[in-house]
Amino acid sequence: MTFERIMSFGLTEPLNGSDATGLQTTATKVDGGWVLNGEKKWPGNATIGDCIVWARNADDGNKIQGFYVEKGSKGFTTQRIERKYSLRGVHNANIKLENCFVPNKNKLTYAVDFATGTNAILEASRLMVAWLGCGCATGAYEAALKYCLNR
Repeated sequence: MTFERIMSFGLTEPLNGSDATGLQTTATKVDGGWVLNGEKKWPGNATIGDCIVWARNADDGNKIQGFYVEKGSKGFTTQRIERKYSLRGVHNANIKLENCFVPNKNKLTYAVDFATGTNAILEASRLMVAWLGCGCATGAYEAALKYCLNR
């Protein structure tokens, strides 16, 4: 991987939210790779890039593991979520994985379970998400205050 691609992070599911321990998307080992089945909701850039999808590996004790799914892969479809209220610059999407084949080389080597894969990423990114919300709220407050004081 050269990191010259647009990427997406597919964890959240329509019926499960972002509770990674309840994932329903599955990965099943087949000759030369894996077959993924399930749905994801809200990943940013999924309509325009490749995606890291988190799934339960049925052949490894249902451990949550990561798989790199390339845009255009058979069985990988995306639909842009329209008319959302915030972060309109991000192309959020719904993803469907229907017997989507992922070659062995696209299984994330070091994401062997929830603790070393998904959880490590969530711990690093959730704080940033909270600060983003705080920053937006502070900006709105300051703009409203300035308007009220100058009115």
